[in-house]
Amino acid sequence: MEEKFQKGQHGYLQERKKRNLMMTALCAAVIVVLISIGMAIWHTKLNLLMLPAMLCVIPAANFLVTYLALAAFDPVDDDRLGQLSSFDECGMLLTELIVVDTKGGRNFVDFTVVYKNGIVAYQSGKKDTRTMVEITINDVLKRRGIPMRMKVYRDWDEFLARLAEVELLQDEESAKRVNLGINGLLSCCM
Repeated sequence: MEEKFQKGQHGYLQERKKRNLMMTALCAAVIVVLISIGMAIWHTKLNLLMLPAMLCVIPAANFLVTYLALAAFDPVDDDRLGQLSSFDECGMLLTELIVVDTKGGRNFVDFTVVYKNGIVAYQSGKKDTRTMVEITINDVLKRRGIPMRMKVYRDWDEFLARLAEVELLQDEESAKRVNLGINGLLSCCM
């Protein structure tokens, strides 16, 4: 099954929420159908269709838990996304990332721009988890031998000022470095 959106693209979060909710509903429907058929045929809970029904509870619970984890995060603001369109066109922009830190915490990062020398990110949430995000990503980049560092901003104007200094992709070597950084970053994300 081909995904409409890839991790890091605008719309991925909403698509993933929708897909997990649909899969939860589908699994629940299969469970109800199996139990109903088993009860109609054998008139008891102890029947052969109860085992597959019980086994369907595991994926249903998994999809539900994933949906609930994603439901805590809202999609990014389209106006702000429009301000970063030049980076998006170059393939340097990642949006709606959920970074999983070393303690298993999930930290939402609205916008991330990966350029040849580093990563600049913006986080707007109520909870300030910049340090944990930076530590997690920088540790992964260091372990993978990727010579980049990440800096997360909470102020939109500071973030835009920093991006004004970032060069857009100019050559093949820069594109390779950016792709290396993107792969390292996405490996830490949900």
